[in-house]
Amino acid sequence: MIPIKETIKFGEFDSQKENFYIIKRDAPTPNEKLVTESLNYMNSIYDFSNITGERFYEQRTISYEMTVFDVLYEQRKAIENKCKRLLMKPFEQRLYDSHDKGFYWLGKCKSVKVNDDQEKRQLTFDVDFSLYPFAIKDNNSSTSYDDWNTFNFDNDFIQPFSYKVTNTRKIKLMNTGANSVSPEVIVNNNVSIYLNGSRFDFSPKKQKDFLFSLPSGMSDITVIGTANIRFVIKSEVML
Repeated sequence: MIPIKETIKFGEFDSQKENFYIIKRDAPTPNEKLVTESLNYMNSIYDFSNITGERFYEQRTISYEMTVFDVLYEQRKAIENKCKRLLMKPFEQRLYDSHDKGFYWLGKCKSVKVNDDQEKRQLTFDVDFSLYPFAIKDNNSSTSYDDWNTFNFDNDFIQPFSYKVTNTRKIKLMNTGANSVSPEVIVNNNVSIYLNGSRFDFSPKKQKDFLFSLPSGMSDITVIGTANIRFVIKSEVML
C-alpha cells in the first residue's frame, strides 16, 4: 500500500486516520469585493475597492477529492456516515492542510458528495469548504525558530513577540500578512501603546483593541508602563 502523504484535518475529522488518499485539491483565489462607479461623460469606471490601501475578498472555496480503497460495503457505509457527521459541523472550525504547512484556514464544510463504487470496493468523497479568504499564521512568543519543517521562507519572519518593559520601550513589530491585523496584547500590568500618534490602553483584563491595527510590514511602537508584554499576531496570507 502506498503511504499517505497529503492530509487534511478539520475539527475531529482526520483524513489520514480514515485512510483517505487526497486525489485532487482545488484552491482558486477568492473573488474580490468590488466597489465601482460609472460616471456619465467619463470613460471606463472608477474603482474604489482599494481606497484603504488594501484589497477585500469574499469567502473562498477549497475543494478536495478523497478516496479510500479496498473497503467492504458495510465499512464503506460506516465511513460515509461518520465522516459526513464530522465534516458537517454547524460552526466554524480550523482546516489544516499538509499542503500549507504552518498555516490554517477558518470556515465551514459546505457540502459532501459521496460516490460508492461497489465494483472497485472504494469510496470517494468530494468535499467543498467555505473559508475565510486568507490563510492564517499563528505566531508564537519565542525568539528563535526550531521547527523548520513548518517555516515558510516566503512569508515568515523571525522576531521576538515577548518583551519586558520598564517605564518606556520602543519595539519593532513585523506583520508578514497581506493586510492589517489587530494583535492580542497579553500583559501582567497596565500599559499604554503608541502607534502613529494614537494611544491604546491595555490591561490584564483588556487584551484586544480592534483600533490597534498593524499594517502589513514593519511598525514602530512605543510601550509606556512596567510589565511583561506579549503580542499574539495572526498574520493573514494569500495562498
